[in-house]
Amino acid sequence: MELIIGIVATLIGGVSVFSYLKYGKKWVNVKNIPEEEIARVADKLIANKIEEAEREIEENKKKSEDRLRVLRKETDEHEELLLEREKKLNERTKMLDKKSEELEEASESVKKMQRGLEKTRFQLKDELQRISGLTQEEARQKLMSEVDEDIKDYEAKKIRQAEKHAEEIADERGKEILVESMQRIVTDYVGETTTSTIKIEDDKVKGRVIGKEGRNIRAFEKLTGVDVIVDESPNTIALSSFDPLRREIAAVALSKLIGDGRIHPSSIEEAIRKAKNEISIEIKKNGQILAEEAGWPGIDIGLLKLLGKMKYRTSYGQSLMSHTIEMMRLGEVLAAEIGADVGLVKRACLLHDIGKVLTHKIDSPHHHISGQVARKYGLDEKLVNAIEAHHLDIEPQSVEAVIVYLSDAISGARPGARKDSYEQYIQRIEALEGVAKELGGDKIEEVFAIRAGRELRIIVKPALISDDEMTVLAKDLAATIEKTQNYPGNVEVTLIRETRAVEIAR
Repeated sequence: MELIIGIVATLIGGVSVFSYLKYGKKWVNVKNIPEEEIARVADKLIANKIEEAEREIEENKKKSEDRLRVLRKETDEHEELLLEREKKLNERTKMLDKKSEELEEASESVKKMQRGLEKTRFQLKDELQRISGLTQEEARQKLMSEVDEDIKDYEAKKIRQAEKHAEEIADERGKEILVESMQRIVTDYVGETTTSTIKIEDDKVKGRVIGKEGRNIRAFEKLTGVDVIVDESPNTIALSSFDPLRREIAAVALSKLIGDGRIHPSSIEEAIRKAKNEISIEIKKNGQILAEEAGWPGIDIGLLKLLGKMKYRTSYGQSLMSHTIEMMRLGEVLAAEIGADVGLVKRACLLHDIGKVLTHKIDSPHHHISGQVARKYGLDEKLVNAIEAHHLDIEPQSVEAVIVYLSDAISGARPGARKDSYEQYIQRIEALEGVAKELGGDKIEEVFAIRAGRELRIIVKPALISDDEMTVLAKDLAATIEKTQNYPGNVEVTLIRETRAVEIAR
């Protein structure tokens, strides 16, 4: 009602403010409209507004009632759900209470049984002690002693079985690896030597080589450091020098001079210079071949030059370069088979005999020189040990070092790898046997140098020497052989002391 009154007041105020109002379809001056008409129009407007307000109120009331009905229905449904859940919870609570009572009864029953079992256990314990005459602690000690004894017997048996099985497998597997490694490496069975003679077509060439009053041969020998022998055999000129590299340079230079035909001091000097350049290039090329075979592209140039000189060094007729390549291939296969470091093995095989290039300059075993060279170039100590321990006078510190030793032994011991003159071989074998006979005296019964002089097997007289004395004699023999004899590789000294009892059944 207050709203309606406000609206009317507003309308009246508006009439007083504006001079013109829209009356019907026209705008007319308020002053020209009668007051009764104005009151009638205001009443009509008020009635319309009241009617609209009442209609709006009725609609809002209806909406509110509908919403209230929906809320009341939802509330009823929720109350039903809650009642249903409460009913189920009550049933579950009753069931849990029943289960709890049953568990308590079962727990009490178990406790009674435990008390009965404990009582029975004590009774049985007392009865056992009475029957056996042993206390509990004494019985425990006796049982533990018997169990320990059984376990020791079982462990010893299992250890013997495992050792036997391991030895069988290791021996068989070792043979397989070695045989497979040797089969996979194709090698040349012909021993190589450097050229020390030059064939000529005519003995007149010797005169040109000698020159007037021997000036050519003197100049050649002075520049090369090689002795030239021209009078030993027809159609042959021999070159003699303790340094095979010098001999190779001299052979190349002399071949060039003979091929050119002009031999005089100046041409000799030029030919030697060209020969040195050719050999230098050849040395570098040989070093690169060896480094590539080892998979070592960044090798120091100093080592590369030393490696290249291996082609011009031999050991018992075996080319060092061929021997080194063969060793790297053998070592690679052996290392791959047992899971060792293949790269380290190949590098150690590459450098193991590099000391032989310098043996004429340094008075020391070649494998010790090889180790010194490796240390000089800052190589890893593990690699150095594998290099210098391949003759086992230095203790191998890794499995890779042992593989290098095996590869060297396989390469050097295969048929045709090395050659030695028959006379030198006989002298070396007789010298080994003579050392044993001289040092052992009457205590020695038989001496046999076997495995091409790599093992000295000695049978002693058991009545004249004891086991302890035999050990001392073996060490003395090994030390004497090291000091007095020359031999490739190692010599194993084996003493055998055997007592036999023989009877004849008649």
